[in-house]
Amino acid sequence: MTDDAWSKQPFKAVYTAFFALKIIVLTPLLTLRYSWRSARPDPQWSLKTSVMGGITREVFHYWAQTRDASLYTELLTPGSVKPAPVGGLWFPGPPTQQTDLKHEKVVLHFPGGAFVLAWGTASTGKDVASVMAQHFKATRTFYAQYRPSIDESTRFPAALQDLVTFYHYVLSLGIDPQNIILSGDSAAGNLVIALIRYLEDMRRAPGKPPLPLPGGAMLWSPWVEVSTEAGQDYISSRNSEKDFLDPSLLQWGADAYLPEEFGLSKAVPFTSPLHHPFRTSVPLFINAGRNEAFFDSVENFAKEMELDSNRVRFHASDLAPHNLLQAHKGLGLEHQMEVAIKDAYDFLN
Repeated sequence: MTDDAWSKQPFKAVYTAFFALKIIVLTPLLTLRYSWRSARPDPQWSLKTSVMGGITREVFHYWAQTRDASLYTELLTPGSVKPAPVGGLWFPGPPTQQTDLKHEKVVLHFPGGAFVLAWGTASTGKDVASVMAQHFKATRTFYAQYRPSIDESTRFPAALQDLVTFYHYVLSLGIDPQNIILSGDSAAGNLVIALIRYLEDMRRAPGKPPLPLPGGAMLWSPWVEVSTEAGQDYISSRNSEKDFLDPSLLQWGADAYLPEEFGLSKAVPFTSPLHHPFRTSVPLFINAGRNEAFFDSVENFAKEMELDSNRVRFHASDLAPHNLLQAHKGLGLEHQMEVAIKDAYDFLN
């Protein structure tokens, strides 16, 4: 059977049924296995964190296996695949004509998804907005879903174009740029870095009116090293056996997102910012979990940016795997999330 057979019917239906049965059987088995602390990925993890981490890894693997691989390896006929809708959600609601914009503090958040999965839903947005309102004291959160990379027309720089559009939209409402805080998790953390680099480049480009810089940025487990060997890079990383990401998902994301002739492209600093530091006046709060496979690369990126005389705060979250912002609730890591976001508030305010 070919690698992409599971993405076609009737095989996909069979695989989906098998996956559902697997999760039903796997949940009590993982619960039993991880009842002993010595058997957990990290002995300090709770039973909930260990079991949910194992199930999350299986879900990511399912998504990677059931994708239509032909979308990313063959030249498509124009219009054969429609791009996903681009939009965003305001929490608790958008500003109105009666809103005092001078006192608005807006978090513009972009969800991750390995560049290929869309997480711009009301439920995930509500959880992020709740954290931002409660602990970061944000007046509003705009949860913005850029185009995932689904075909040749949505490779880099499509998502970055969307981030520029979203940022311009929030500015157009009349909100003070210094009261706008960019935020992105995982692959979207990568995109926020690219957006800030682009805004800085605009300011240095002759004859182009630059967009004003935001007041700061929060990067949650940013994917800062995206290569054509993304899956193997993950497997070779420290903590990969503890973390819940799936290497086939990351490989899919890199294959779908990176531009053709990646190694020769001027896009490399934008798509893989590790070892490509740049000067910016935007303060950067960078978070990584001590148990995530990306930890070393994120920490190294933070150190590189500090050496360029930038304002950077690196916050390492104990016991946390990848993407504390999105995963803390399901993994029982609410305390780690509260500590991290309060540190971000203290730094950016």
